[in-house]
Amino acid sequence: MYDVNTMRILFRFSQIPITVYTSEWKKLDRFTSFYKEPDTFESKMMQTLKENMAEKRFYFVAYDAHVPIALCGCRGEEEYFVLGPFSYGLTNTFECRNFIRKNRIRECPKCRLEDILALVSFLTGEEFQEERRKDILGEFLPDREERENQELVTREELRQIDSFQKNHTYMDEQLLYDHIKEGDVEFLERQEFYEAPSHPIIIEDLKKNEEYMTVISISLAARAAIEGGLSSAEGFINNDIYLKKLSECKTVFEMDRLRRESQIYFARLVADHKNRSGVNFHVEEVKKNIISKRFTKISIQEIADNLGISKEYMQKLFKKYEGISITEYISDIKIEAACNMLRYSDRKIQEIAEYLHYGSVSHFSTAFRKKMHQSPKEYRNQNRKTVF
Repeated sequence: MYDVNTMRILFRFSQIPITVYTSEWKKLDRFTSFYKEPDTFESKMMQTLKENMAEKRFYFVAYDAHVPIALCGCRGEEEYFVLGPFSYGLTNTFECRNFIRKNRIRECPKCRLEDILALVSFLTGEEFQEERRKDILGEFLPDREERENQELVTREELRQIDSFQKNHTYMDEQLLYDHIKEGDVEFLERQEFYEAPSHPIIIEDLKKNEEYMTVISISLAARAAIEGGLSSAEGFINNDIYLKKLSECKTVFEMDRLRRESQIYFARLVADHKNRSGVNFHVEEVKKNIISKRFTKISIQEIADNLGISKEYMQKLFKKYEGISITEYISDIKIEAACNMLRYSDRKIQEIAEYLHYGSVSHFSTAFRKKMHQSPKEYRNQNRKTVF
């Protein structure tokens, strides 16, 4: 027979709700800090527990595979004990909150599954060895690595709360990168410093902390721009450029300014891309493909095969929307790349011709002169930029 005072002490130390029933499931007592009758969903969970306890001495009922809330039943010498409902994991995700609200789940104190087993062990007089614990709880019992991770999460949450730090939400982040994806430069330029999504200080070295956060921010901005229509090649090359600029930042202020600059720049690239486009999906894909392969030998047939359309139809579409043939566009992109290399690098003209897969220097020079109305050498002499 259970002892009332002992049960009160157990509840006071564990905070796990305990309800005591007779062997015929008539309620005898309840030890909890709150009381509310279960709604329809929880009544079904309780019925499932009762049915399984007819043949078992211990039974664990999880409310849902993706929501860490449960009831636990065990059989004493003359009575049944029901523990819960309790939560044995994080319940502050959108999915969990929605599940709790939809099914009107009662207040669930947090606990560890090890504490539940310890309480059951006391109530039933059965000592649970490791194998017995795994047999009872199976997939619900976290392994050592998961327990360590949960402990780290809990400690970090408490540290951030104690130091009055606040992390941004997923929606805050999504809103910012949606504006980059849409090329909304005006919105980003209007943003004040304090309106940017907040982030915590996770390491003691403040400068290193901000450097890590800026790397993440720049990379996410580049990916948002790619989702907005920028080619992968253009997005990633600009990502790399900004990461190089970050390595030159000396202060936290410079890092924050670079972060904001990168977001506005990527949004502007997206806006420019949208303004230039006609827009036809196949044509845009052809252009992205050509830009990303400008340093390789480009096959028009291969591009058409990748898009799943005929070469003739693709060429017709491209001419309609761009006003030039695919061959001309390839030449323009390669010559543009050649101009950048002539202005900003010390590569020999022969090397540039090889990089861009021209058959020979003379072929490259002819194509260059046709587009730029001067030879590669003349262009370099007139436009050479010396980088200090």
